[in-house]
Amino acid sequence: MGKRDSKMVRASQSAAANSAAQMAKRQTAMDVAAAVTMAAMDVPTGKMTKPAPTMTLEEMKAKWVPSRLKIGLSDMAGGGVAQGLNEGWNLLMRLAGKWSVDGFWAKQNDYMQSSVPAIGGLAWYLIELYGLGKAPLTGFKMGRLEAAKILSHLGMSKFFQALRGRTAEQKELLEYAQAEGRRTAADNASQKATIDKLKLALEEAAKRTGDSEDGARRKPPQGGDK
Repeated sequence: MGKRDSKMVRASQSAAANSAAQMAKRQTAMDVAAAVTMAAMDVPTGKMTKPAPTMTLEEMKAKWVPSRLKIGLSDMAGGGVAQGLNEGWNLLMRLAGKWSVDGFWAKQNDYMQSSVPAIGGLAWYLIELYGLGKAPLTGFKMGRLEAAKILSHLGMSKFFQALRGRTAEQKELLEYAQAEGRRTAADNASQKATIDKLKLALEEAAKRTGDSEDGARRKPPQGGDK
């Protein structure tokens, strides 16, 4: 009987412990739910907060899509800034070429006029593109992007123009050198023919001179003694 009673006591104690654990879990869940409910409520007034109003399609377009006036002004301003920067750099390089006379700035003037706007404009555009965030584009930002893009294009256009000019100049120099070579060869051939003619003429003159001397030796003297 004593063993049976002790087993029953232990069983009742285990059941009580399980019940207490379940009650603790339920209390924890209720506390979490209460915390979530309080977080969704305005604590000072005890009222539920209203959700943020949703934007309509027209309002989203007005916020994110720039107007025609903003696009036009930013494009025109950006193009003007790019043209001004390009022309200013070209003027500076032309002055440097005049100062250098026949040095590096004079010989590489066309490449220096084009390379800096092309590379600088591309780097500027990539920096502006990297700095784009989630906020709507401002007119100043669009103007900077347009200026960087046009400046890079102007530099690349001038670079290819300089490259074509250098190629045409080298072709003209090559054709001139070839023509001079042909002219020199023709002159050499003409001079050689002239020299050959002179040699023949000298040989004939020397031959005639030798014949006349031989004839004079063979001619008998006139008016001998009787």
